[in-house]
Amino acid sequence: MKKLFLLTIIGFMLASCSDDKAREKALLNEIIKMHDKVMVDDNIIMKNKMQLKPYANATTPIKDSVASYTKLLDNADDEMMTWMNKFNPDFTGKSHDEVMTYLNTQKAQILKLDSQLTSTITASNNYIIKLKTK
Repeated sequence: MKKLFLLTIIGFMLASCSDDKAREKALLNEIIKMHDKVMVDDNIIMKNKMQLKPYANATTPIKDSVASYTKLLDNADDEMMTWMNKFNPDFTGKSHDEVMTYLNTQKAQILKLDSQLTSTITASNNYIIKLKTK
């Protein structure tokens, strides 16, 4: 009876451990999925910067606006690169709680970054359309 009880306890512990790993993997996959979306947005940022470049030497009001939108695009790109360089999915020696805390923090950061990129892209797209219709 004691052996059966011990085996049951060990079974629960192993199941709990694999469940923790599954939750970690699921959260990491969410972050990677967001990263992939952000990378697509980064390509749009680069495209928009290239579309603004010919207007950089235009008349003063346009030149100033182009510089402003270019700076917004640069800042969004820099934020993304900073996040990517700091992200470290190596969890060797970390407890489940430490891993989940780190991943939840990273998820919040990449969601904020996604929001920043989306608003910057929308604003610059609208301005580029306005420039092209003049």
